[in-house]
Amino acid sequence: MNNTLQSSHQSSHLVSLNGKPENKSLITQQALNSLTLVKSRGKLNLPTLQQKKAIAQIYVEQAWIYFQERNWAKAIAACQNALNLDPQHTDAYKIFGNILKITGKKAEALGIYAKALEINPNSAPIYANLGSFHADQKNWQQALDYYQQAIVIDPNLAGAYRSLARIWEELGEGTKALECLCQAVNLEPEKFTAEEYFNFGDRLLREGKLKEASIFYIHGVELNPHAQTQLAQLVKILEELEEWQEAVVFYHKLISLANGESPQQNLALTKPITHLLSQAKSVSKQNLKSKEQQSLSSSLSLPVKPNSALSWYRLANSYVQKQQWVKAISCYQESLELDPNQSKTYRNLAKVYRQIKKEDQAILAWYEAFNLEPNLIKPQEHFNLAQQLLRLGQPDKAIACLNHAIKLDPNFNQAYLVLGKLLESQGKTTQAQACYAKVES
Repeated sequence: MNNTLQSSHQSSHLVSLNGKPENKSLITQQALNSLTLVKSRGKLNLPTLQQKKAIAQIYVEQAWIYFQERNWAKAIAACQNALNLDPQHTDAYKIFGNILKITGKKAEALGIYAKALEINPNSAPIYANLGSFHADQKNWQQALDYYQQAIVIDPNLAGAYRSLARIWEELGEGTKALECLCQAVNLEPEKFTAEEYFNFGDRLLREGKLKEASIFYIHGVELNPHAQTQLAQLVKILEELEEWQEAVVFYHKLISLANGESPQQNLALTKPITHLLSQAKSVSKQNLKSKEQQSLSSSLSLPVKPNSALSWYRLANSYVQKQQWVKAISCYQESLELDPNQSKTYRNLAKVYRQIKKEDQAILAWYEAFNLEPNLIKPQEHFNLAQQLLRLGQPDKAIACLNHAIKLDPNFNQAYLVLGKLLESQGKTTQAQACYAKVES
């Protein structure tokens, strides 16, 4: 290792790798900003320290290109050129060390990695490279130590998690391996295809590992949002895990998918001729599409999409009777999107939220119901809801409830007192004093 480095230091000029001018696309903007040439009597001054670092970065980029092409000799020469200019460049040491490891020069590679850590002891990639070095030798414990050190320094180093997953599985620690794999796919989900996510999710589901299976199904449907069977399976998994909010989100997607909603709803505006022609085709196929849609909905236990708020409301009630809470919530929400002035729908939605222990959502649904028909609610109920809203950090909604309470019962002293304190906390002193005056009288 030392001989290799020494030979590079003996060179008094930058080595030309191919005898041709450097491709300017390799030069970063930062390097361009630093490479200011100062003319003096037709000659160039020697580069400053900052300019040397910028030139070194260009050589590192060149080394990386040669590394990807597996042109080891030119990659090493580029690393040496970079280190001649900037002996503190850890990326150059990293590439250099990787090449030495690949070409079988293990001792020299370790020396390069050590030099890189001497310069930057908090380099997560170098620790990861040391982990790979020992994993290749099947020195599992040393490899684990280095990989774990890497993710302590950089918790977002997905490659280190993938490597840890392999080692834990090699050691028979399936649970730890799966935990690391889940971390890796969450950090870099694009590493696998939708089919690979679904296949592994199916396997985890058969093993009863619902939480882990849900992670793989979610990544799978993100890559393939038209996978109806897996989307339906994901909703069931999330229901079993009692992750209601996520289940409702994916159930909405499933309903839209089952009913053939198009992502290009504005086709009539953007491409009117295409829209007109597509309408002509759709008329002749309308009956067939309807039958296919009903068949799909039946196979997935999904409804054909209702066309009114009342239809959604009734469908939600039917799901409540079957204790299918996620589907009920989704249908109530669809109903409210079509008609947000339904007090009874908010009431039923609140009851379902309470059924699944989502008390905060239940309180907010009760508020919407009470606010739509305030005169049908007892003053004490308005007051109780105001206190619950205050615990949720909703002072404006609480004030609205208290106003309803004192309107229905002008002698509700406790409501006046709480309302006065709330208004005073908002700097509305005059209104607060008026409330306190009511209490005193």
